[in-house]
Amino acid sequence: MTFKTLTELRNEGIILPTDSTRKLTIQGQTKNHKVFRIPVNYLYYNNKNGRIISSINRYESEGNVLSPNNRDAYNKVLRQYIIESNTNALEATKKNIKMFGQRLPGVVLDDGRIIDGNRRFTCVSLINEEEGQNLYFEAVILDASQGLTDADIKRLELNLQHAEERPVDYDPIDNLVEIYTLLVRPNENERPLFTPEEYAHNTNKKKSEVEKMIKKATLMVEFLEFINAEGKYYVARDLNLDGPLQEVMGILNREDESDEAEYLRVKQTLFAALAIPYRGDITRYIRDIGKEILRADNREEFLEEYEDIVEEVYETFQEHENVTKDVVREINAELEIKVESEKVIKDKIQETQFKTIKGQPVDYLKRAISALDAIDTDQVSRLDAATKQEFMTLLEKINSTTELFGDKIGV
Repeated sequence: MTFKTLTELRNEGIILPTDSTRKLTIQGQTKNHKVFRIPVNYLYYNNKNGRIISSINRYESEGNVLSPNNRDAYNKVLRQYIIESNTNALEATKKNIKMFGQRLPGVVLDDGRIIDGNRRFTCVSLINEEEGQNLYFEAVILDASQGLTDADIKRLELNLQHAEERPVDYDPIDNLVEIYTLLVRPNENERPLFTPEEYAHNTNKKKSEVEKMIKKATLMVEFLEFINAEGKYYVARDLNLDGPLQEVMGILNREDESDEAEYLRVKQTLFAALAIPYRGDITRYIRDIGKEILRADNREEFLEEYEDIVEEVYETFQEHENVTKDVVREINAELEIKVESEKVIKDKIQETQFKTIKGQPVDYLKRAISALDAIDTDQVSRLDAATKQEFMTLLEKINSTTELFGDKIGV
């Protein structure tokens, strides 16, 4: 279906200018742009919106097709994702627009695609439907045919969503998906749209922060491949993997990447443990594996014992064609080796903790001696009467405690 451009609708008097402007930085130039009143039925959502990228990924992975050519159906699907992405924020915005009108203009392209303001557009549309009103969406109109590249448009979108002084309510996994598709691998035939430096500049982040996010996003993609859910980013969101992935990254940061075989061995061990986790706090579970096993004396023994588990977990997931959150749960319920996995990890953690407890008395005694050595004997001789009495009482307690220790070890 062919739709009229917003410029054509302006020429017909359907879209009218307001007295407002909005300052935007495009292609390195910052200037005020005129704001227009646009009927909502001429606009459509941006399917590249980072807030709903994993929801769109789920929809398309199920064999559905999203096309703005069927604008009503397209907008209906994406509007529901916008609502679900942060219902509380949307209700607050809708209430505000009802009371005061749309204060912050959006940004749209001449073909009607919304670059900034998906939530505000949703609220205006809902108010019109629910209350029979005829509110317009107010926005700057940009003509992509006038020298604006895809990178220019995405750069503006990132700048508006990240760099302005307002919170970005991305789901952490959606943010990782955006990082991966923009900076690592959009698809088989495209090069990344931005370098880490460019992305950092346009989102008001440090380059080091962006590099960490790239590493974490890559781990997310690799884990999805491990469980045979390649490209199904919504599975990572359904499994709430942000926290566990942060722990995996922290553990791997302490590994020697130059030893590729050992690095891969540890990574796959963590992936297997993450795929069939012990009940409870998964983030803490992965953290304990790193702290109590991989940094302990029984590391090699654990890795050797766990190799067969890693292989079986990997092969089991590869046998399932359509891995989803429910499939992961089914595998966890049926996989016999899961019990062995839990036992191996639990036993090794307890072994480390027992060794730590056994060594604690010596550690505490060393600290006590260090504290006693720090006391100035000359200062002791100059104590006043009251303090000297308190000092003597504590000294007697120390003497009786050391005698008790001597009795316990037969001295």
